[in-house]
Amino acid sequence: MADTDYPASWYAATRDSSPDRASPSGRIEADVAVVGGGFAGLHTARLLAMRGRRVVLVERRRIGWGASGRNGGFVSAGFAARSGALIDRLGIDHARRLYAQSQRGVAIVRAALEELGRPDIRMGSGKLTVSRTDQGTGFADRTRALATKLGASFEPWDTPRARALIDSERYHQAIHDPQAFHIHPLNLALALAGDIEQRGGAVHERTEATGLERQGAAWRLRLSNRESGGEISAPHIVLAGNADLGRVQPRIARAVLPVATYVAVTAKLGPKLAEVLRWTGAISDTRRAGDYYRIVDGDRLLWGGRITTDTHEPPRLRDMMRSDILAVYPTLGEVGIDYAWPGIMGYAPHMMPQIGEIEPGLWVCSAFGGHGVAQTAAGADALAAAIAGEDDRYKLFQPFGTGWAGGPLGRIATQLVYWKLQASDWWDETRQAKNAEKLRT
Repeated sequence: MADTDYPASWYAATRDSSPDRASPSGRIEADVAVVGGGFAGLHTARLLAMRGRRVVLVERRRIGWGASGRNGGFVSAGFAARSGALIDRLGIDHARRLYAQSQRGVAIVRAALEELGRPDIRMGSGKLTVSRTDQGTGFADRTRALATKLGASFEPWDTPRARALIDSERYHQAIHDPQAFHIHPLNLALALAGDIEQRGGAVHERTEATGLERQGAAWRLRLSNRESGGEISAPHIVLAGNADLGRVQPRIARAVLPVATYVAVTAKLGPKLAEVLRWTGAISDTRRAGDYYRIVDGDRLLWGGRITTDTHEPPRLRDMMRSDILAVYPTLGEVGIDYAWPGIMGYAPHMMPQIGEIEPGLWVCSAFGGHGVAQTAAGADALAAAIAGEDDRYKLFQPFGTGWAGGPLGRIATQLVYWKLQASDWWDETRQAKNAEKLRT
């Protein structure tokens, strides 16, 4: 269905109907107030409502309006920071526990679909992470060794096995994660919001948090909307936004960089799609700013890629995305693009989420950096357990603080890093192609 309340996308065009949730007025008493109607806020509110807490969630636009309703829809373990880098920084035991928490996030999303009675939101199973360069004879052993260290389920596939399902000379070996799956993210967000309400929680849209102050044993969260203002008094506040939290918590806003990526959905491609792609799970490549994609609606490609700190939509976005698709699958020929849109992610410089307690009763669950459908659930699970007094798993994320992200200069520095990494990826592929050509001649 079309809906001018949401940015134009295939997800918005195929979303479930949902009520227009009114803004609150006056003073509300709650156990927990959650700021942000994306996955981080929705999972936190739902998990707390399941524990019997009085929860109020406020969202300044619509539920799932931001990155949570526009992403690639991949549900898989791990984080934006690479596992090897986490092992080097934290040691194997800490990195393994972090990975286990991300696996818990995958399990929470899977269980939520069952509990909500919405198996239709799940659109496919499995994920392949494919390499654009030949990883050599030690690839399988390295992959199995890393999986053993992390307690992971992924496994190596050699090039012939990968190309049997993905017919592209761009790709070589792959890592297969059988526990991953992919979903319609906007419909999941809407279903989570409805379930929060069914469990006695309150969800308010078009309501912006504009101020926060301590009042005795509670926090006072000031609100504004199109008609009036209001406030929530609660001993616990969870900030589940990103750089848009400037009015309520500048510290968090300054610690997050808004970074754009792009997604397109093709026209229906018919039988020619099955000629090149016989894998119905999710696919991404190993480049630093690589492609990620999957089949949707039977014979369409949902294709994402590119990373930039320029959050404006490019004027020729559809042409850019078509070019990226044909660079991998040139035999598709004419490819129509029916939808194309940008998504703004929150990145911290350390590429890990910011999860924890800033001050007594003031919590943050933010900055999932383009790898957040399962990881938001993992972070919400850790915070909900802490707020309920069950355990302190949120401390797994303490090494990744909320330091300043650099403001405009940070965006410039980050963009320079991305360009450097992209150039490195290009050079690796080019050098390997030239070497292969020499061997053939």
